[in-house]
Amino acid sequence: MKISQILLAAALVATASFSAQAQHSHQPGAAAHGNKAAGETHAHQSPHGGVVRTAGAYHLELVQQTGEVHVYLLDGKEAPMALTGTTGTVMLLTTAGKTSTVALTTAGDHLVAQVPAGITVRTAIVSLKAQGKSLSARFEKLDGAAKTSKAAGPAYECPMQCEGSASDKPGSCPKCGMALVKKA
Repeated sequence: MKISQILLAAALVATASFSAQAQHSHQPGAAAHGNKAAGETHAHQSPHGGVVRTAGAYHLELVQQTGEVHVYLLDGKEAPMALTGTTGTVMLLTTAGKTSTVALTTAGDHLVAQVPAGITVRTAIVSLKAQGKSLSARFEKLDGAAKTSKAAGPAYECPMQCEGSASDKPGSCPKCGMALVKKA
């Protein structure tokens, strides 16, 4: 890794840490917040089921999906905002200690970054240029969320790996008749 990349990464981490802790007030009558995240000055709702962080007068919501990171730009009241002219990147810090920066592309009402295959994201630092302003937010402990949100699939399969034998309960393989075994 080049020294310039290391310095850029350090600057983004420092900037994101400060912006995530920045205080701001909501106007009277704003919607009540639900969950308070570590490092935040107030709690947040999560309109899309992700993690919400403060980014200046705005909020950013990060939602992890298989092979992708989705980012939503929200206003001060956590309502979705138009993305016209919005650009950005996400720096991904992996559980293996590697760093990669991926461009965010517009996908309807949000931005998407493709996560490189075979990595588990521990921390994501989102940097956006939106409405003439630079925004950034740091999302930590994402690998813990990935572990707890494993999709429950079929727990039993044929020891011969017969097609169509997967099941969520014990039984016999419909193809060869062997007893299904619990997946490892």
